[in-house]
Amino acid sequence: MHNTAIPMLFLLSGLAWAAPPANFDSPAAISAGQKRFNQNCVYCHGNAGSGGKGAPLQGRDDLPPQYLFDTISNGKTRGALQMPPWKEAFSPQEIWELSAYIHSLRAPASTAAPAR
Repeated sequence: MHNTAIPMLFLLSGLAWAAPPANFDSPAAISAGQKRFNQNCVYCHGNAGSGGKGAPLQGRDDLPPQYLFDTISNGKTRGALQMPPWKEAFSPQEIWELSAYIHSLRAPASTAAPAR
């Protein structure tokens, strides 16, 4: 019994970050993520995610929160370019904040009235 308690604890602690936190898209989370992005991600992804060595992140609707979290955590290889994994450098909360900021760069929802 004692030997299975520790792995189960790690399993359960990992599941706590499987979904975005309730305050995922709060102004505070986005602001914290923007600061971290400007300190760590701009070199490759450009100002406000405009692109550069790394993929552009502005106006993208194909980057759901969980995908962002997983990619930031585990890194990604694209051709000869490699984004390093950041899970050792940032806490899960900090990665969610980065994810929130990047998610905030997506294309704004259309406000046009539907065609009739």
